[in-house]
Amino acid sequence: MKNKKLVFSFIVILLALFIGATYLFNQNQKSKLEGFSKKDEAPFVRENAISFGENKANVVVVEFFDPECESCQAFYPAVKEVYKQYYKDIKLVIRYLANHKNSAYIIKVLEATRLQNKYLESLEVIFKYQPLWANHNDPQPELVWQYLPEAGLDMKKLKEDFLKLDVSLLIKEGFKDAKALGVRGTPTFFVNGKELKELSYQALLNLVEKEIFEKEK
Repeated sequence: MKNKKLVFSFIVILLALFIGATYLFNQNQKSKLEGFSKKDEAPFVRENAISFGENKANVVVVEFFDPECESCQAFYPAVKEVYKQYYKDIKLVIRYLANHKNSAYIIKVLEATRLQNKYLESLEVIFKYQPLWANHNDPQPELVWQYLPEAGLDMKKLKEDFLKLDVSLLIKEGFKDAKALGVRGTPTFFVNGKELKELSYQALLNLVEKEIFEKEK
């Protein structure tokens, strides 16, 4: 009986320490984010980062994103829906965090499609076929070239632009800014500098609407 009480007390102490450490981490993270006064500049946003939206409400939504990330692909419909509802009010900024083996290759493809103003259309296609080109057992990123015509691209120009492009700075800045913000995985979102804590459509919608309506007051 005494041993059981000791084990129980030990578990309670460990749980209390875990809760305390989590609270301190969250408070430190909050303080760190609040220390970055401008939410439309580094480390949240860079001038060379692609963005969408009219931003009439001055609300900046930043996604740290990896095209080879399954969670990014799974959450994309939620991002698309929020953007569809509030594109006039927000600016959606996509930052790269290339954590997977073939991420840099696909990022380079996406940046080449950007030169034809077909980024979002191409992202749709890349996510649609992600299970094929990013197959865990046999990843073949070059397969995306078979599917990209669906985005309405000039494929000849795309291949020429792809060969000329250098995305190393975009990727380097992504890693640097992610580290500064405490971002460890993708997707991670910030809305006017506030980190999205729960990865769900409703949570993202709520945070975006909260910022829009506060700006309107």
